[in-house]
Amino acid sequence: MRIAWFRHLHTDSTDPLDGTATLIDELRHTHDIDVIVEANAHDFVWQQLQRPWDLCVFELDNTRAHQFIWGYLPNYSGVVMLHSIDVVNLRVAMLASRAAIVADRGLAERLQARFPAANVRYAPPFAGRGSDGLPATDAVKFAVYDRRARGGHLINRAFERARHAGATFEVLDETAISDALARSDVVIAPAWPPFHAPLTPLLAAMAAGKPVITMETEATAEWPAIDPQTWRPRGLAAAEAPVAVTVDPRDEEHSLMLAIRRLSADAALRRQLGRAARAWSEAHATPAQAASAWVAILQEAATLSSPPRPDDWPSQFLVDGTELARDIRAEFGLTSHSSHS
Repeated sequence: MRIAWFRHLHTDSTDPLDGTATLIDELRHTHDIDVIVEANAHDFVWQQLQRPWDLCVFELDNTRAHQFIWGYLPNYSGVVMLHSIDVVNLRVAMLASRAAIVADRGLAERLQARFPAANVRYAPPFAGRGSDGLPATDAVKFAVYDRRARGGHLINRAFERARHAGATFEVLDETAISDALARSDVVIAPAWPPFHAPLTPLLAAMAAGKPVITMETEATAEWPAIDPQTWRPRGLAAAEAPVAVTVDPRDEEHSLMLAIRRLSADAALRRQLGRAARAWSEAHATPAQAASAWVAILQEAATLSSPPRPDDWPSQFLVDGTELARDIRAEFGLTSHSSHS
């Protein structure tokens, strides 16, 4: 199957935070995938008219780099990959696609209930290719992945409280976030509020054998984890080796402080969590496992017709930019492939 894959940047399989790159690599074993980014998207329309792709995939997130994708999604029906539910036109994304894919079962169920006419599918989350990174040389290094202003302030307060309690550590500079994973000893990625940010940093850290601190949510509740208030296993998977420290959102600042203070001082616990995290990632969150689910979803989507447009469809989504070209071709009695395939 030939697939046009719209995303915010070219794939980089060496970047542990670009998990989709490894998924695309896996899918290329069975599909011919062309990556469409903003720089080459202007060629997509005429290429689609000459030789249509069998299916389009649209990666969506609430960032400036993803905005250009909205000009194509409503007119070239395909599969939507939702990195979060913070996307501006969530309803359009759900109703303009043949299938919408999310990496959380609970979220898939809620989106299906919210949009009964949509076709929501679950594909398991996965990590990019992990590496051991660089060993710590002096103070324990924490990397923080959090896009929320409130969350950032909360974490900063937790760090300050941990220092006042006697903990010694280093917080990696946010400007070096691209290589912070390799340089870190511990990764903090709150993933809160739920479903508003992908789990990619957490899964990448686990694949790299790094201990992680995150929130106790529906998405992370299936992971064997430690409660920093008691330092005992929590949840239904308590019999398995813990792979993370998860924080109760009702006590997030205090629990974060406890986790930071303990992991700053306990090298044995860091190694234990890191080893267990890598083993769990290899058993449950590989790109190959995700690709297996994606193959089935893509095959199903390719057999489906484009969904009917709602009566109240916004006017900006009723044109695809080829109207003049189609009028000219019609004057000469020429026909073309439909852009709404």
